Amino acid sequence: MNTQQHPETGNARPSGRTSRSRMLVLAVVFSAVAAGCASAHTGADSSAAVSKPTSVSMPPPPATSAPSSSGMPGMTHTDAGPSAAALMVCGPEIRKALTTALGLTTAPTVTATWADHLYTCTYRLPTGRLVLSVKESPDSTTANTYYADLRRQLGDTHPLTGAQGLGNPGYESPGGTVVILKDGKTLTVDATGMPATSGPAKTSRMDLAYEITTDILGCWSEK
Repeated sequence: MNTQQHPETGNARPSGRTSRSRMLVLAVVFSAVAAGCASAHTGADSSAAVSKPTSVSMPPPPATSAPSSSGMPGMTHTDAGPSAAALMVCGPEIRKALTTALGLTTAPTVTATWADHLYTCTYRLPTGRLVLSVKESPDSTTANTYYADLRRQLGDTHPLTGAQGLGNPGYESPGGTVVILKDGKTLTVDATGMPATSGPAKTSRMDLAYEITTDILGCWSEK
């Protein structure tokens, strides 16, 4: 990804060309995703295998998990399992978006885990691995702490603009990770396990992570 140095922090930031390409993604994402997001509101389909960490109780299967009673993603915290909004990262609409972006002939294989209120969906692709996760926090203080701690762990990051985060706080790392905080949920899209470019459009790790992030946020906004 072409970058420039931030004049104050020295951190890499997107070049004007990258920012313009992201604005194009924003311009089309809702028309491309919103039409089918309703089918994802019940969560991931039953083909997403959910692993059970030995120290954590097994949640209900994703296909049968009930939506949040509040009707807003991130506003209700439950110990029963991941919320409907979290389950979307492993759902059919995101799989379809990824299949299209990478020019795949079949939908990717996924596995999912739920531990310590962190729902993780791993896409095992022909050329690498893409990991999507949603941390479900019980309140804004806990969510902000997790969001800040994760940023420190990633090291070199720079913030997304309000438009790039669709009005939500967010940041990205040059290696190919995007993090967004929305309604008490921390969404992480990690494309560091992918090749430098992917798919027929030769999409960079960073742009792939951002495209999938906007697909997910588009679905969350439709809920």
